[in-house]
Amino acid sequence: MTSPNTLKSGPSLLPYYLIVFGMAAGLASVITLLAEFRNNLGFSDFAIGASVAGGLGAGFIAALALGPQADRGRAPLMLRSGLLLGLAALVVMAVTTEFWLFMLGRVLMGLAFGVAQPAARRTVIVADPQNLGRNIGRLGAFDVAGFVVGPAAAAALNAIGGFRAPFWFMAVFLALLIPTAWRAQSDTAAKDVARQPLSDLLRNRQLVGACSVVSAYFVFIGAFESVWILDMDHRGASQWQIGVTVTCIALPIAVLAPWGGTLAQRYGSRKWAIGMVATCAAFSALFGLLPGLLALILLTVACGFAEGIGFPAGTMLISISVSENRQAAAQGLASAIEVGTAAIAALVLAAIYATAGNTAAWLVASITMAILLTVGWKLTAGIGGPQEKVPQSPTE
Repeated sequence: MTSPNTLKSGPSLLPYYLIVFGMAAGLASVITLLAEFRNNLGFSDFAIGASVAGGLGAGFIAALALGPQADRGRAPLMLRSGLLLGLAALVVMAVTTEFWLFMLGRVLMGLAFGVAQPAARRTVIVADPQNLGRNIGRLGAFDVAGFVVGPAAAAALNAIGGFRAPFWFMAVFLALLIPTAWRAQSDTAAKDVARQPLSDLLRNRQLVGACSVVSAYFVFIGAFESVWILDMDHRGASQWQIGVTVTCIALPIAVLAPWGGTLAQRYGSRKWAIGMVATCAAFSALFGLLPGLLALILLTVACGFAEGIGFPAGTMLISISVSENRQAAAQGLASAIEVGTAAIAALVLAAIYATAGNTAAWLVASITMAILLTVGWKLTAGIGGPQEKVPQSPTE
């Protein structure tokens, strides 16, 4: 059995934080400019939703199939591969003129996240068990910080050089992170030397429940990507207003995430995660019920504060459901379920939005979240409590 690591003896977490930041900034640029692709290239609302679903579906497959490799010492390689795939995705979207090429770019971006995320999460989780919540919160903060910087940069570059300029800029930025990615080192925690099958995780009732909780949150993410941007545009928001609003939404999440992770570890990630997702479900209903652009902006910014305090708890809930030698496999499974849920939600909710309007789409999202949250609450009974840590691995 491997003794617990500390930041002093474990790998540096900075490369993992920076790569996640850069990739999130690139993805945020894509999300921010979805309406521009529709307006400039003639894509339909449904086509936009389909592209979101395609990217999320690619992330689903990559996380599920490749996530366990990080438990076998390949986390640095996965981080580098994810960065290069993200770079390729941005270049493809910068030159796209047809929908199939845009879809290819979204698929490559999905693969990038599906490869890199399980590697980053495992390393951050096992590097310093005493500060599990803080480190997960920091990873989340860098992730969300990309969504703070990305939309503002995309809006400014779009105004200066057109809607293709942000993608070239973000591609160059990711290229500058390549030396950082090559400095990433593998963690020294217990590895999955027995190469245990995924089916073992699927028999873990508490892990399935934890995945149900986080998948409820990703219904909200799918709705945000496929419905929120279009709803903002429909309510009269200009491109710069969309970019600034996304930044204002993400800023409290980035600032509050490390603190929220610390509180979740101190008081219990189960109730922290469920409370956050329940809050997002309530806000989702309000998005559809309250009319006007200002109402949508204010509600979404308020929801961002709740997300900042609570969202690291979802990753923590996954982590305490399995031992340290299965962390990447569990996080990969969770990521696959998350993006699969978001892909289906994006596709279905985009169709509902196109045919029945925003109120119906947001209410369906809220009700679906409530159902998944109830299932997760029941299945995670018995885990989660004050001063949580990842369970140690059995002796191989």
